[in-house]
Amino acid sequence: MDKQTVILTLEELGFALTALGAEDMASGLLQSYYGELTEDRWELLFHAATHSLISKGLMEQRDDGQQQLEFDEFIVDMLAHLAQSRQMLRGYKEQQDKQNTLTIHHGNERFLYHFSSHNELHFFRWSSPEDWYHDIDQLFGLSASSFNAHNQYVDLTEEQWNELTSSNFTMQQLATWKLQASDQQMIQDWREDFNRNHYSLDNLSQMVYTDTDKEGPSVTNLLFVLTGTNHVWVVRNTELDMQATPRLRIESVTEADWRERITHFIQAFVPDEAVFRG
Repeated sequence: MDKQTVILTLEELGFALTALGAEDMASGLLQSYYGELTEDRWELLFHAATHSLISKGLMEQRDDGQQQLEFDEFIVDMLAHLAQSRQMLRGYKEQQDKQNTLTIHHGNERFLYHFSSHNELHFFRWSSPEDWYHDIDQLFGLSASSFNAHNQYVDLTEEQWNELTSSNFTMQQLATWKLQASDQQMIQDWREDFNRNHYSLDNLSQMVYTDTDKEGPSVTNLLFVLTGTNHVWVVRNTELDMQATPRLRIESVTEADWRERITHFIQAFVPDEAVFRG
């Protein structure tokens, strides 16, 4: 499978999607960054994007008297896959006032890697499941030294989780939770890392679009991730019944635990074992 990476600016991506008929997707991407712009401003952005795409060899102008523009088939194939895919694996991380997003788009037994940095630069390549461990670790900035040597976890009710993640939370509130001393220390460590991360959690999710979705895709699998000073924290719902009250587990994972969580995530996204084996 071709691993060539294509790098597009937001303006190039927006113009290419618009030209290929995916105006709604292009509009959503551009307006989330620029807000409302005049028609003249849009034309100026797209004019610059056209010249940039031509200079990169991703588009050429046909000299047939009509000055038609034609995209390279490689990028057309990628962006058609992006627009038509109904399932994706998505990772999100905030870093140094920028939002980094990784999405793997599944469709027609192919997988498209799409990484964006603050919605300014967009990286595309064809991908396969064996790539994703590295891609996910890279997104979250994880290495072997990031992980604790021993697994620890504590289960919380939804009410306790809401208390813990409130900006007004104090450690004195733990007295009513009736936790063991080791669990209280773990909660304190987690909360300190949460504070240092500006009350923010990164996440890994699996999303599915259906024809009835009017408010965006449905989330079918979700992990919250927090990279701390001495821990990699994972928060997940261990209640199997999706209709039941969530039971949330905060877990300081070992490297082996993390690999197991990601493997389950990938296998849920790609249930076909033949595809998973690559």
